[in-house]
Amino acid sequence: MPEVLGLPLVELAVVAGVALVLPACGGGRWRWWALVAASAAAAGALDRGSLPAVALALPWPALAVGRTVVAARAWRSSGPLRVIAGVDAVVAGTWFALSRAGASPFGIREPIVVLTAVHFTYAGAGALTLAGAAWALARERWSRRAAGVGVALTAAAPPVVATGFVTGAALAQVGGAVLLSAGVFATAAAQLAEAARGPLPARARALLAVSGLAVWVPMVLAVGWAAGQHTGVRALSIPDMVRVHGTANAVGFVGAGLLARGIAGRTTAKDHVSGSGAGTPARPSAG
Repeated sequence: MPEVLGLPLVELAVVAGVALVLPACGGGRWRWWALVAASAAAAGALDRGSLPAVALALPWPALAVGRTVVAARAWRSSGPLRVIAGVDAVVAGTWFALSRAGASPFGIREPIVVLTAVHFTYAGAGALTLAGAAWALARERWSRRAAGVGVALTAAAPPVVATGFVTGAALAQVGGAVLLSAGVFATAAAQLAEAARGPLPARARALLAVSGLAVWVPMVLAVGWAAGQHTGVRALSIPDMVRVHGTANAVGFVGAGLLARGIAGRTTAKDHVSGSGAGTPARPSAG
């Protein structure tokens, strides 16, 4: 698998996802997720299948379950998307723990086990949070409709993809990849519209444009990879997919997008404190 500065890229994605992505998706206090990220990093450094590796992996699903229960209790105020994003985080943490245990659930082997954790973090919770924010802040009818499509497809696609891997059904695996790609494309289009004409600070608009542009080619590669598992279509290897598809989506789409929403939210908070009443809309929750 590819490495960055001598560290496996997948492990970096795991730690960054826990420390940065999940708390930005409405998952609770940053310091708790930072501790869980440190625990996950330690688990990744230990031998797969060892008891300490499993024990250090378990805080992730445990915290995710707790945050999902909190979101479910506040359903009326937080909305359903935060709960769905929480479920994605629970699935991600569970599969990370299975990976560190050396398990092969449903006959699925590494590196797909740990990549499932990565996908439910970024393509699940992260992408869904961006779709919800784009929908809540869309100013034009077409962009709101596009973002709504993004919300629906991004929420529905991960379970379909997972079903394809578990059952080996080509329709579910390829169809899920198509659904997820369409959902991400819809969100990206809404983000680009907001970056061009939205009331965001310049830095946030630039980051939102990066997020909106980052996914088009990588998601086509994802569909091609899924199709290649069942047909004669040539596709990139898993290490190449991690390097190209994974990096662009994790850093470009999810990372830049969530950072843009964070900047917009902080700007609005400062405006309210100063009493100006001006500024950009606050970053909404995943609901």
